[in-house]
Amino acid sequence: MSHPPVDAPTMVAERSADGELAEATLPMRMEDAEAPVSRPRRGEVLGRYVVLDVLGEGGMGVVYAAYDPELDRKVALKLVKYAPISGEDTAGRSRLMREAQALARLTHPNVVAVYDVGMLEHSVFVAMEFVEGRTVAQWIERRHAERPPSWREVLSVMVPAGRGLEQAHAAGIVHRDFKPENVMLADSGRVVVLDFGLARATEGGPPSLGEVDVSLTSSRSAGVMLDRLTATGSVMGTPAYMSPEQIGAGTSDEASDQFSYCVSLYHALYGSRPFAGRTLPELSDALLAGTVEAAPKGSKVPAWLRRVVLRGLSVDPA
Repeated sequence: MSHPPVDAPTMVAERSADGELAEATLPMRMEDAEAPVSRPRRGEVLGRYVVLDVLGEGGMGVVYAAYDPELDRKVALKLVKYAPISGEDTAGRSRLMREAQALARLTHPNVVAVYDVGMLEHSVFVAMEFVEGRTVAQWIERRHAERPPSWREVLSVMVPAGRGLEQAHAAGIVHRDFKPENVMLADSGRVVVLDFGLARATEGGPPSLGEVDVSLTSSRSAGVMLDRLTATGSVMGTPAYMSPEQIGAGTSDEASDQFSYCVSLYHALYGSRPFAGRTLPELSDALLAGTVEAAPKGSKVPAWLRRVVLRGLSVDPA
């Protein structure tokens, strides 16, 4: 992966087309996940792509702003690190490649376009369109801080995101970490779902989040942990937006994506998430009990829409 630095066009990345990285859940040694890795410098070449800037990183991967000289365009280049337990796990690598290729075949205006996939040493790379704009999480925070958006405004953003997710499901692709940070509101007004997970849990069953020992002492740190934490090497996702089955058994499917979508829709409508909890156990208890927070005073969300969202947040919506 290391090449002599080369001259690259001066391009400044303002926003990732991929947002935060979903945690890859391939078999690995914990020391492999925690060990520092060398990071390519600006101007370094990865395959045919010239690295510009780091846009984000997770426990097992990094996403870069990069330049594709062959097609003369900026891309978001995601590298999903692959550290096998012993030797070369060709089955795991092949699974990663199949999922990346499936995403590359998916064409929809509300799903990030994938241009290229392949292998670079122990990483699977995915080159995607670079979307200029802001995340829906940023939009939610800003709008609710200034003046809460109307429910019609929220639906104008979230319905297209739902269409993108629906199209992915029709193609057999599960997102596994749907949340406002993984949806972009482009400067053009287009809504784009990003950062589809590229690795499933291995056979044999990962530990559930209930097995992760987390002790939080302040509401600020709690918010960060519940927003960001993924049990590295096991379950994928962001706890604050996870479905009951993800928290309980670590499994992800189309139904868990739909639940995460409804958590995100609630957040966009009300400016807060539906399940309270300063720690993972507290959040898990509220979620599994179906204890949804009351609507904030002064909320103008119509009753029919709240009923729809609450049904989507039910542990058993049948």
